Amino acid sequence: MNEMQASKWSKTRAMGKAKYVMYFGVLSWGLPLAALFTLMEWLTQGTVSTSWVYIRIIVMAIIGFFIANFRWEAREKKLEMFHQPKKSQGKAKL
Repeated sequence: MNEMQASKWSKTRAMGKAKYVMYFGVLSWGLPLAALFTLMEWLTQGTVSTSWVYIRIIVMAIIGFFIANFRWEAREKKLEMFHQPKKSQGKAKL
């Protein structure tokens, strides 16, 4: 992570983890994926099953939740490593 990425992530993390996961996971991943799979069903089968639409929304929202949660944790780790002082490179090699 460089200085610009750290600055951008610091601004993003100010919204909080819950809002981040809801916006970048459920809304940005879950709903578009559910819409895409519903569109694929309509194009291939010529019909849309309402019960499957609801199932897709729930399943894709859960998938989006996990994606955003994983991304949050990964970026938090990168930010932590960015702020840690660099350890000396002069260790003896075996």
